[in-house]
Amino acid sequence: MGNTRAWPVRRTTDLDEALTLARRLLSVASWYRPSGCCLDAWAHDDDDLRRLSEVFPGTRVEHYGEGGTALPALVSLNVADSDEAGEALKAWANITRCYALWHDLKWPAVPELGLGEEYKYAELQVAGNSHDIHCEEWAAEHTV
Repeated sequence: MGNTRAWPVRRTTDLDEALTLARRLLSVASWYRPSGCCLDAWAHDDDDLRRLSEVFPGTRVEHYGEGGTALPALVSLNVADSDEAGEALKAWANITRCYALWHDLKWPAVPELGLGEEYKYAELQVAGNSHDIHCEEWAAEHTV
């Protein structure tokens, strides 16, 4: 068991810029499973839930409100590649706070910094309209 610790690499109001940086970082990673990317967004009202679910087929909805049937709800989507992730993140970021999370990867060693290969905690996330990994608070910026 580990503790989640994330360090922001870049914050920007330009989501395309954030996604371009994410693609550049992913280009140096080694993949165990290239399709290891998921998107999550929180729906706090019926309109957001409907809009998030309609944007892409295959979304899953898990209700967290009273009795597991009320809002808020977590809307999730698995994607095949970074292009699909970018498309989905842009669409969802126009609705609410959301994130794309790439996992099942390995960061290369950087011997000059004393860093070995890292796979246990190797993930990359772009948080849309948020500064934190759980997208709990709205922000005018996107965080890589």
